[in-house]
Amino acid sequence: MSTGDTDPWEEVAADGTDPELLARTVGRLTLPDGDPRSLAKEAVERHLRPELGEGPAQASPEEPTSLLRAIAPPLDAGGFRRAAAAATEWRRLDVTAALVGDPTYPRRLAEGWPATGAPPLLAWRGPAEGLPDRPAVAIVGARRASPYGTGVAAWLASAAADAGALVVSGGAVGIDAAAHGAAVDTPGGTVAVLGCGHGVSYPRVHARRDGLFADILRSGGWLLSELPPDAEPRPFRVLARNRLVAGLADVVVVVEGGPRSGSLRTATAALDRGVPVMAVPGDVRAPGSAAPHALLADGAAPCREPADLLEALRVVAPHPDDGGGAADALGVLPPPVRAELAERWPRPIRLDDLATAAEVPTARLLGLLTKARIAGEVAQSAEGIRLTRAPDRASR
Repeated sequence: MSTGDTDPWEEVAADGTDPELLARTVGRLTLPDGDPRSLAKEAVERHLRPELGEGPAQASPEEPTSLLRAIAPPLDAGGFRRAAAAATEWRRLDVTAALVGDPTYPRRLAEGWPATGAPPLLAWRGPAEGLPDRPAVAIVGARRASPYGTGVAAWLASAAADAGALVVSGGAVGIDAAAHGAAVDTPGGTVAVLGCGHGVSYPRVHARRDGLFADILRSGGWLLSELPPDAEPRPFRVLARNRLVAGLADVVVVVEGGPRSGSLRTATAALDRGVPVMAVPGDVRAPGSAAPHALLADGAAPCREPADLLEALRVVAPHPDDGGGAADALGVLPPPVRAELAERWPRPIRLDDLATAAEVPTARLLGLLTKARIAGEVAQSAEGIRLTRAPDRASR
């Protein structure tokens, strides 16, 4: 991206986005009271009471622009400096930004604005044309996830993404990471909604050069934020991004979480928007089953296998290239993974060691192994993963 004397807003603004209004909005967001949710509430007031500003009394296609101009006045000297610093940083990071109501702002999230509390702007890394308008599932859950939880999250995400659905989650460790990783390099792809600005490396394990976020961008996915580039991941911001995760999805699936899990906030935000919520049944003794079991008790649909999710999304699983049968399930494993398991037969290999040796991202590997395990082709224990049959038979 150019770093010459051109106006950075011209380069940062998405197609169809007014660079001047974008700069004004960022100047407003960088004030001490510039939380995106506060601006949405102010827009509601302007909408309901147009005498307070430029907001129209009746809804119209121009309403978002009119309301934004009312809550984001022309920049003074301080606002200009703050906005220019944000634009320069976004340009350095190859970020694209759009305002609510613009062509590249996600349709689902814009619906009902400002009453829904969607952010006035979105900034993303990834393809400049923005998120695709196709079926999308949010898969969420605990950071301190169990192997069962991460395996199921990867299994569900892999199936949905292979069927062409976009996988949405919050970019955290645990369930989020398993879902994102399983959707990398698939037809559906994935988007991580950040609880911080693009200029902040959080979570560090994902933001490093060879981490999950790099994999997402390499595969054509998106990193999305409602915040200026230097916004730190404060707890209220991390929790607030859950409403974006819900707002981008056609279905929300809660895999694991404690009784006060942030995934319950995502589920509540989904229900407020009329988005269906599903929950994965778990061990009744496990702490991580508290959130999904509470949702199931309240009437959420159970998500017991990918077929449940695909039906809710109204997408169809791709047909295998050849006939069925138990041995075909092992075909979901890339040849390097199969070769490593065969070489160590009958000894097991730890998941991380297998991912490293086969050069396959751990989260993606989780989804593939879950499919093979359900088909009876691999077994997993505390010692690691192994083929259930001798290699000469498993490879037939």
